[in-house]
Amino acid sequence: MIDKYVIMPNHVHMIIKLSVVQEENGRPMAAPTISRIVNQFKGSVSKQIEYSLWQKLFHDHIIRDEAEYQKIWRYIDENPSRWTEDSYYTK
Repeated sequence: MIDKYVIMPNHVHMIIKLSVVQEENGRPMAAPTISRIVNQFKGSVSKQIEYSLWQKLFHDHIIRDEAEYQKIWRYIDENPSRWTEDSYYTK
């Protein structure tokens, strides 16, 4: 589940929550990996726009507690207002 995101001119930030889903027989199913989620996201967008604009790699980080979650949430929320300070910003 994507819990928070922002689409910037040259990158995307997301908080993705992984959870274990129970099958009908009560056994847990394996959660998808971050790599699989990101690859499917990139593939879906590329298919819709009919070309790929993505770099090969991505950066991920495990959020370990509520304080870190809130810090990252604020960073994502405030990131658009800091765009002009980004090293890749161009007019």
